[in-house]
Amino acid sequence: MAGTEKSRRGRKPAAEDERKDKVIQTRVPRDLESSLKEAAERERVPVSQLIRNVLEDSFDLVESVVADSSQLVENVTRDARRIAESAAGARKDDEPFVPADQGGEQARTLMEAVDAWQDVIVNKPGHCVQCGAAVKRGSRAFRGLTTDPGMPVVWLCGDCIEAL
Repeated sequence: MAGTEKSRRGRKPAAEDERKDKVIQTRVPRDLESSLKEAAERERVPVSQLIRNVLEDSFDLVESVVADSSQLVENVTRDARRIAESAAGARKDDEPFVPADQGGEQARTLMEAVDAWQDVIVNKPGHCVQCGAAVKRGSRAFRGLTTDPGMPVVWLCGDCIEAL
């Protein structure tokens, strides 16, 4: 029949909104087939319904894991920072920072942990650990290098590096 859709078994095809769900066929090993049949019998549902339920539950679970993983990463990152700050004796935001030349014990401890000083152009501003002067973005300063991964960033200004 040219130009017309051929119907199956002489019937007129059902309208799209009246058709049943799509059928997907797959081959499975015998032991999986046995397991599916046993599980379906226990649940008192047809094997096809059991498989639909398993697929839907699996997709729901994956979606939940993906959605929750970003929150998990944020929580782990936050907790890791807190632990690192605590281990390094880093100051809390509400505690005033006292530079080393003004008798700050924390500043002296940070200075002692530095293995070397690297001359850099600053991107993230801070304060000189020795004198407390602002270390501004775009300025030259010296960053303390250490083998302690939990140690906070330690800066020295140009004047204080000359006094070492």
